[in-house]
Amino acid sequence: DQLGGGFSRYSTDPEWFAPHFEKMLYDNGQLVSLYSEAFAATDNPLYRDIVYQTIGFVERELTSPEGGFYSALDADSEGEEGKFYVWTKAEIDRVLGFTDILFCEYYGITQEGNWEHGNNILHPVLTVDEFARKKGISTEEINKIVSSGKQKLLAAREHRIRPGLDDKILCSWNGLMLKGLADAYRVFGETRFLELALQNAHFLQANLRTGGQLWHSYKNGKATIQGYLEDYAFVADAYITLYQATFDGQWLAAADELAGYAIRNFHDAEEDLFFFTDATAEKLIARKKELFDNVIPASNSAMAKNLYWLGILLDNTEYQQIASKMLSKVKQLILTDGQYLTNWATLFASHTQPTAEIVVVGPEAETFRREIEQTYHPNKVMLGTAATSTLPLLENRIAINGKTTVYVCFNKTCRLPVHSVAEMWAQLQG
Repeated sequence: DQLGGGFSRYSTDPEWFAPHFEKMLYDNGQLVSLYSEAFAATDNPLYRDIVYQTIGFVERELTSPEGGFYSALDADSEGEEGKFYVWTKAEIDRVLGFTDILFCEYYGITQEGNWEHGNNILHPVLTVDEFARKKGISTEEINKIVSSGKQKLLAAREHRIRPGLDDKILCSWNGLMLKGLADAYRVFGETRFLELALQNAHFLQANLRTGGQLWHSYKNGKATIQGYLEDYAFVADAYITLYQATFDGQWLAAADELAGYAIRNFHDAEEDLFFFTDATAEKLIARKKELFDNVIPASNSAMAKNLYWLGILLDNTEYQQIASKMLSKVKQLILTDGQYLTNWATLFASHTQPTAEIVVVGPEAETFRREIEQTYHPNKVMLGTAATSTLPLLENRIAINGKTTVYVCFNKTCRLPVHSVAEMWAQLQG
């Protein structure tokens, strides 16, 4: 959505021009994670803008007063698909007046319309830099024109009848969005991203959890439906990420509790996979297992990744063994049908090289964490504390001479401690 941010559900054509205008929480949560990582890997400012715009959309249009995230916005308004999002040239002329010539050219707006029934979808085909060079105008001037036009059109769009809101708050989808926010905070250090993440995490703990058990859905102040494996998998993943974004041990403990509950109540030790439904839930004729990744990762692949990362973070050999057995079940399928097991494949990739254990101890642990996150390195876990911690990988790790100290470890074997992020990267890449 060029004006309001956020992603529609899918493209209806091979050119990725016309979207199906429905906006789903699960898409936007995963894409925030993706573009945050893409920015960390490339420093492409477009990716940063997409993250900020997408989170802005979620905060503005999908966040409940209690801190949960709603499920979706419909494609239709007033009985017409996309009506809220498209524009005739005459409408743009009325809003922008004589300043719309370059704006319309940038977004492919025509008098006849670039879509159906004389309507236009805002669809840039060049970057601002490319368009500026084409027109012989400075990038700053084009940015000013585009930004001003977008603000005016967005303000005008607010007076339209809005698409319907699906105001269910689903535990699993909230987990995906929470992880997206935590990933964005790790990369950009934006305080508002962390505030939204913590608000949502506390909401989930207070409203969609009873003891060790999760509920799947929340609406009108009531949680319903016993949690599925996807709820445990995606929320635990979000908590693991939130710990590494904050070094706050409560989130790692919460992830551990969810993983433990899942093993006790979902795990099939005979097949080394997890059932989709809880053993304590209503009995079904058959309890299925979700194996293949789709638009949302399979709950088994997500849980396998959780157990792998938690196994390292908590030095829990049981978790590591279960994750390894799960991965071995699909190894051949990854080689032959990888397009259906992409999330599994990312776990497989983590085994091709030893996972780095980066431990930060000392008064500047948070400052060091932020600096480390500026460099993309997916096959790592991070632990840290300003003082002391009971976590196994932090035991006997001290701030030498009171200075913040970094330990780079592989399989719990650490290299010489260092006192700067530059020295840490030299060890890691050496």
